[in-house]
Amino acid sequence: MSSDWRPPAGAEVDHALHARVSGRGPAIVLLHGLLGSHLFWGAEYDRLADRTQLIVPDLLGFGHSPHPEQGYDTDAHARAVLQLLDDLEVLGPVGVATHSLGTVIALRMAMLAPDRVRSIIAFGPPLYPNDAVAAQHVVGAGFITRLFINDTWMARRTCRWMCAHRRAAATLAATFRRDLPRVVARATVEHTWASYSETLREVLLCGNGDARVEAMQIPVHLVAGDGDPVVDLAYLRALSERNPQITLEVWPGSHDLPLREARRCCETVLDRLG
Repeated sequence: MSSDWRPPAGAEVDHALHARVSGRGPAIVLLHGLLGSHLFWGAEYDRLADRTQLIVPDLLGFGHSPHPEQGYDTDAHARAVLQLLDDLEVLGPVGVATHSLGTVIALRMAMLAPDRVRSIIAFGPPLYPNDAVAAQHVVGAGFITRLFINDTWMARRTCRWMCAHRRAAATLAATFRRDLPRVVARATVEHTWASYSETLREVLLCGNGDARVEAMQIPVHLVAGDGDPVVDLAYLRALSERNPQITLEVWPGSHDLPLREARRCCETVLDRLG
């Protein structure tokens, strides 16, 4: 899988968020997941820029975007992306494709500014009926998430070491995350304790999927891997049955569909958002 990933193209800009931008036309925004960066969406997704304006940000507190000392709840993340669209003078509603964490942010964008989002495609959507179920599934995201899911002295100390020794931490990440392209793995340490822990707690572990999804008045297409420990398939099915705007597709695979199935994911985005 890693050998299929290639560095993406596009001009990198710094506004409300760091982002890469390419193409012209109706805008499509790609939002990465927890511990990710814009690099998660590799060169396969450059095809989207053939017919759209492609905008791929680093989320607030991750990658090369600003790292404020606090303020990483869902509203803060969503407003940062909306501000980026204003900074780029994007006209009209955008289509949003997401992985994991990015799903929750896109849904909040649609609630805060319903005239700015026309449709959402979510790969590996972390939507849950309550906090307890959220915690059970989110730990499936990997070792770092399991280590940091509780605000312990070990978690804080480990994160402080990573922040103080980013180059060494990036090398270790690339060594231990051989399932990821090396560049993508190295980017997983580009965050702070505040950005990671607050985002995890305030965005992923709050388990209010009903409030985010059931009120949606725009198309929301959910794509889940049948072996993904992070998603709650039964709950996703229930959501799709309760709201005709929500559709669910289950593919073979786990939580990293946009990496392992980049071509298929890109074609899905083109078909539904392009």
